[in-house]
Amino acid sequence: MRTRVKFCGLSSEKDIHDAVHAGADAIGLVLYEKSKRYVPLAQAAALRRAVPAFVHAVTLTVNADVSLIEQIMNTVRPDFIQFHGDETADFCEQFAYPYIRALRVGAPGLATPQEIAAAVKAYPNARAFLFDAYSPAYGGAGISFEIGLLAQVTQDLPAHKIIIAGGLNASNIGALVSSYHPYAVDLSSGIEIAPGEKSAGKMRSFMLALSEADKLHWPAEL
Repeated sequence: MRTRVKFCGLSSEKDIHDAVHAGADAIGLVLYEKSKRYVPLAQAAALRRAVPAFVHAVTLTVNADVSLIEQIMNTVRPDFIQFHGDETADFCEQFAYPYIRALRVGAPGLATPQEIAAAVKAYPNARAFLFDAYSPAYGGAGISFEIGLLAQVTQDLPAHKIIIAGGLNASNIGALVSSYHPYAVDLSSGIEIAPGEKSAGKMRSFMLALSEADKLHWPAEL
């Protein structure tokens, strides 16, 4: 057993190569125009083609309209669409396409374990839920949230449906694995030189720190 990793906000083939070489399980492409990590549709399609077999491609959108989602499905063809805004369950599920629902912990209506658990139940067909810290910028802010707020969710959801994001980097991933043992994590700013420009060294350092933490948590499988 090991913790799965998605590196998000990549914007070049070099970053994809470096992420895959470091051992990432998934690549995130941001199609939200207000993000500093935004890539246009045509660029996202080209980057998606650079993602090798056995590594998932995920496109992140925020309150996009139906037309854009359909273009992403038909042009980029990601393995998953990550809905990271205020999208309703009806909106997410109308496409009959594999999706990840991001929930911004600490936002209005998502401030208590009970509120978070209720929000999760509204998306019965989500393949996974990504729990990120609330920020007006809709992610990528490098801030964390109190993991105890997921207490109810961890009782209701299978472990493989929970992805943790928010302020993760090589220096704090060990503490998260030790205290929470997540199935998967997602990070963007923690592996960057600048918004949208990833550091191969930071990616490698993160994966090495995670590997060491996993060894301590799963000693019987070494």
